[in-house]
Amino acid sequence: MEEFSVTIKPLTPIWTGDANGKSSTLRETGIIGSLRWWYEALIRGLGGYACDPTDEISSNKRCKLEHDKFVKDRKEGKSTKEALDNRKICQACQLFGCTGWSRKFKLEMNFNTTIPEIWIGTRRRDLKRNVSGFMSDGTITLIFVPLKEISEDEWRLLNATLNIIENYGALGARISQGNGVIKIVKNRLPHVNEKIIQKFKNDYGDNNLPNLKDFFFYQFQLKFTKEVSELIDKKVFWTHRNNHRNFPDNWENWKKLWNDYYFLPIAFHVRDSLRPLEKDRNRRHNVFGELGKGSKIFVSHGYKIDERTVEVRIFGHDIDSIKNTIKDKLQENLKKNLFSNGIDDYLDSCSLSKEKVGRQLLEGLK
Repeated sequence: MEEFSVTIKPLTPIWTGDANGKSSTLRETGIIGSLRWWYEALIRGLGGYACDPTDEISSNKRCKLEHDKFVKDRKEGKSTKEALDNRKICQACQLFGCTGWSRKFKLEMNFNTTIPEIWIGTRRRDLKRNVSGFMSDGTITLIFVPLKEISEDEWRLLNATLNIIENYGALGARISQGNGVIKIVKNRLPHVNEKIIQKFKNDYGDNNLPNLKDFFFYQFQLKFTKEVSELIDKKVFWTHRNNHRNFPDNWENWKKLWNDYYFLPIAFHVRDSLRPLEKDRNRRHNVFGELGKGSKIFVSHGYKIDERTVEVRIFGHDIDSIKNTIKDKLQENLKKNLFSNGIDDYLDSCSLSKEKVGRQLLEGLK
């Protein structure tokens, strides 16, 4: 079958990782998993059902195809889609696969350029958080190789997924910690920019998993009083507490990230500015995650707009309690968290440059 490609340029590092939590190689499985996560949220937003493929306990929460029954349906004249629908295989699993049904495509890419690593300390404990992943001074090409027939509807849904990631979200893992903002340079997939015409129905009920209609998307432009390169030279950005022992400050790597890859590693500063906005401890853990539980809010590093300006993305789902407070309090809290103790305020403005909710995006896709 013919191969199809999408060429992207990372604006913040792409991170995929492995079973040990390391990211020494950009892994196709990490990109596919991210595409699936957004694809599932899109299907749920359109009124369909997408199972929980990570569930290891309840067989009712994840799809599984009994192959003999599927073959029987096909012999009786049902199309592949009709047979999969008949066996209750959700729309996401039909493309991305499940037990008994393999994924309809493979993804190929070749990119192994890691960025210089830097560390950001925590404010209350002697812990360190690292900024790492893959960037490029050029582009990365994702090659989709069909292994089975991919329907027009599936291509439309996949294109819509990529569009949402490019314009509002992020690709890969650790998107709650700054990674994965991309620009699509060229999309050679079939049925690009076509409206979604498929009608969805849900015979299963709500499974409380990410649903695009419950998402919000903000983009803020941070304008500094001086050029970013000058601020890095002055070492004004907060990296660690004064009494944080043996902290590996590396301002040369800060320079490289800005000069060579055009982003400012401030996602942890942004998250530290958002956490105090949720006063209730239990809700705060629910929103920002805790051990064994993922975050519902995601932030990006600052990607370059001009020499004094960066843009950051903040997006999430099911967090109405602080969604509006973010717009009101972000600038005030950033001034407390972006810069080192005793340093003058170098943040000139923090302006909301784009705002969307998932329901608006869904309407634009139909």
